[in-house]
Amino acid sequence: MHYNKSPMLRFFNALFEFILLVVVFIIAGALRSVSPIGSRFFMWDVWAFLPIAGLYALVNVACYVVEGCYRSLHSQNKMRQLFQIGVTNLVGLAMMATVFYIFRVSQLSRLLLAYYYVLSVVGVLAKRMLFSALATAYVRRHDIVPRTLIIGSGELAHRFYNEVFREKKTMAMRYSGYLAAAPCADLPDYRGTVADLFEVVRTQKIEMLVLAQDVQDAEEVRRIMLLADNFHLRVAAVPVYNDFVTARSELDSIGGMRYMDLRLMNTCDIMGVNIVVTDMDKTLRLIEEKLEDWRGKYICVANVHTTVTAHEDPDYQKVQNGAVMALPDGGPLSKYSRQQGYVDAARVTGPDLMKELLKESKTKHYRHYFYGSTQKTLDVLREKVTENYPGAVIAGMYSPPFRPLTPEEDEDVVRMINEAKPDFVWVGLGAPKQERWMAVHEDRVQALMVGVGAAFDYEAGNIRRAPQWMQKHNLEWLYRLMQDPKRLFKRYFVTNTKYLWWTWRQ
Repeated sequence: MHYNKSPMLRFFNALFEFILLVVVFIIAGALRSVSPIGSRFFMWDVWAFLPIAGLYALVNVACYVVEGCYRSLHSQNKMRQLFQIGVTNLVGLAMMATVFYIFRVSQLSRLLLAYYYVLSVVGVLAKRMLFSALATAYVRRHDIVPRTLIIGSGELAHRFYNEVFREKKTMAMRYSGYLAAAPCADLPDYRGTVADLFEVVRTQKIEMLVLAQDVQDAEEVRRIMLLADNFHLRVAAVPVYNDFVTARSELDSIGGMRYMDLRLMNTCDIMGVNIVVTDMDKTLRLIEEKLEDWRGKYICVANVHTTVTAHEDPDYQKVQNGAVMALPDGGPLSKYSRQQGYVDAARVTGPDLMKELLKESKTKHYRHYFYGSTQKTLDVLREKVTENYPGAVIAGMYSPPFRPLTPEEDEDVVRMINEAKPDFVWVGLGAPKQERWMAVHEDRVQALMVGVGAAFDYEAGNIRRAPQWMQKHNLEWLYRLMQDPKRLFKRYFVTNTKYLWWTWRQ
């Protein structure tokens, strides 16, 4: 149950966890007083340390607010929640341990601190799972799910209504009627024709449209999509022929019915940058369909650093927004999009995108050009691509000098790239240099340019990618920081702080 439009509910949820953490401290003190480990401990010591426990609780709750934990009552799976709570509580634990060290508090209090940390993690996890279960029960009882309008009255509409709504195979949708040229006796709640869509959406508070027409008119679908964009509606279609539905285009499957997402590219404004609401499958599908139209254009792969830089530099912001897509490489960007109601937003990293398109080259016969990095790295990269991605055609590679090219040199480079006839030009110059280079060469380089930062080094093995569990929990920046602290510390500290401040203000 998302309730991000109710600050009062979010406040009381946070207040409840603050009180819970303070109460847990008292319980931990009681356990410590009867513990056989360590020297004697008395309950009045608990009251002496209560202000420190309050500070610990306040820091933890503030971290939870920044992480967006109070925007929904539905929690993630238990292991992910446990990891998130454990890491967050370590911040408060480190602060309390520092205070204890400064004031030379005895081993007794440090043992109490250990009890408190374990119990606080367990207590917050149990509270969130309980609230999630209560929220789910409330949703089921009151039917608080997206109001869905079917467009169509033929066989597809009947099948979709019977399998999804009549048999109640999902709690993800709530039936709100249908639109068709004329009423149908077998479908309830006729709302009018497609011409009445604007009025129905406005009065019935529709949140999702399902196109289930046996014959779909392209112009009518375009008008529906334009209206859906204005109202920020989710749009799906039941395909007339299942043969045309691929795993990449399929949105969901309920019973024997499959339906696919029609809105290929939504954007979420983050600090003035239009970040695409997408995932890897949708991105690959869109690139495949638009590749010829996008020749000469470019894709930016955005993270917190580039987004903050664009927020402070209007010219660089124009470069980011001038791309056909600004992909959410950074986990915080896709997370912010989800918090704004774009529930399908997911992270799409530059290295992963390059890897996936190299994989597809065997069947799609894509040609790739690599621009950037050192000649040594490009030589290793050539070997790795040839070894790991059979069928991927390397159209060319170029390591530019570490100085601005002269106009004549630049023309030679453009001619060299175009003569190689690549489908993709992978640009690995680092941000913001690579984005500016792509913008300057828009419509000059006759291929789709993609700025992928350190992807060349990752693929060549010069830099190790963070483990999957760190990538999944948006901690890849920490792994990179540990590898190159001298260069990255200032960037991450400054830009991450600015980004957290901006999201808190929102």
